[in-house]
Amino acid sequence: MGNRQDGVWMQAIACLPEERAAALSRVAEQERIEELRLRCGEAPSVRIGGAERPLSLAPVTADELRETVSRAARYSVHSYAESMRQGFLPLEGGHRLGLCGTAVSENGSVTGVRRISSLNLRVARQIDALDDILAPYIGEGAPFSLLVLAPPGCGKTTLVREWVRLVSDAGHTTAVADERGEIAGLAEGVPQFRIGRCTDILEGCTKKQAALMLLRTMSPALVAMDEITSPEDIEAVALCAHCGTAVLAAAHAAGPSDLRRRPLYRRLLSLGVFERVLTIEQKDGKRSYRMEKTEGTTC
Repeated sequence: MGNRQDGVWMQAIACLPEERAAALSRVAEQERIEELRLRCGEAPSVRIGGAERPLSLAPVTADELRETVSRAARYSVHSYAESMRQGFLPLEGGHRLGLCGTAVSENGSVTGVRRISSLNLRVARQIDALDDILAPYIGEGAPFSLLVLAPPGCGKTTLVREWVRLVSDAGHTTAVADERGEIAGLAEGVPQFRIGRCTDILEGCTKKQAALMLLRTMSPALVAMDEITSPEDIEAVALCAHCGTAVLAAAHAAGPSDLRRRPLYRRLLSLGVFERVLTIEQKDGKRSYRMEKTEGTTC
């Protein structure tokens, strides 16, 4: 795992057609790229520090997009029907390919995406520099419930992953409800990220389903999950709380006040589960971190 960062970009773009991957293998600042955007008829662009930058490369074609999806699905799209229904394909190493195009509906529910118009390749990275920021809050005492807040693309999943690793390595049994396979990045049962020596992972099902199974079978002190986006996700948080298990989760919000303006998150906060909120802020390409008690007092 020590040299993983050296090949992160190459691993992420391995799902692309060979000619496109070869061109992208030469782009600058590979270690800072957060996302690769592929839009039909436009040149590829990359997201760095929260801003998109176009690349001086040939425009993306519809054939490229179709081939990329086929490669990402290992030429078996039907095997990934559930994730495609949610608009993404999981990739080895915890990377994720988001899909846009024409939604396919059946009985009022989206069942997939066809006629792909654009793709978003999210690059997953391990950032050990967070240790100095997070370690003071993790010790021998029982884990506490924490909600991580940030706008899209500001590193919520990365922070959740590092919190899991530190809590787990402190000796606390930790479970990950990894619905989209982004936190641990399992490959043949082996996590592709360092997530701690006391961590158990269940991926490929909803947060609620995973929480039920993990609580029944693994006796975790902490259950970690990624973004809360639906009422069912809130039910997963409530299940953990009712069992006395700490919860680590994330939400799209610029801060606690922004969170409280949204009906879904007001319901989440009404559970009274989270003891602290950690907000990630990004300005001029640099991130800062603010830990607060849920009463609003800075820790």
